[in-house]
Amino acid sequence: MKGKGLKAKGERWRTLPSRVALTFTFFLSPVAFLTSCTPDICNTPFGEGAVIDIYMPDFNALANVGGSVTINRGYKGIFVRRTSFSDFVAFECACPNDHEVRLVPDPDWEGDILHCPACGSNYETKYGNPLEGAASGCPLYEYRTHFDGYILKIDY
Repeated sequence: MKGKGLKAKGERWRTLPSRVALTFTFFLSPVAFLTSCTPDICNTPFGEGAVIDIYMPDFNALANVGGSVTINRGYKGIFVRRTSFSDFVAFECACPNDHEVRLVPDPDWEGDILHCPACGSNYETKYGNPLEGAASGCPLYEYRTHFDGYILKIDY
């Protein structure tokens, strides 16, 4: 009786891994495939950040909320905009659709829109989301910002 119970238990344990494998193969693997990480299709390059004294003459526009400048850092430049008294956003100026093209602020929108002269894509400058154009699925690369009241640090 003791041997019979062990044999039955042993048989059950031998078949359990195959049941688990079948369950995973047929039921869970499609779920794992559908929810797995997808590669970054935008893959926008980025470069070196910056440290800015916003009260220097080159950056006077950042002294006011809504002010913006483009600096020669990053991969194709970094667009910096002041969104509130203590908050800034900084976006890479390389177009997500064509990394060799530099985005430019649209003069009709006073820094609210970045425009790609090559593909015609437009991006809003609050979150970097595409509004229209060829790169409609890719947002702008956003740098991290830290402001201490005088100095703005921009990091990747």
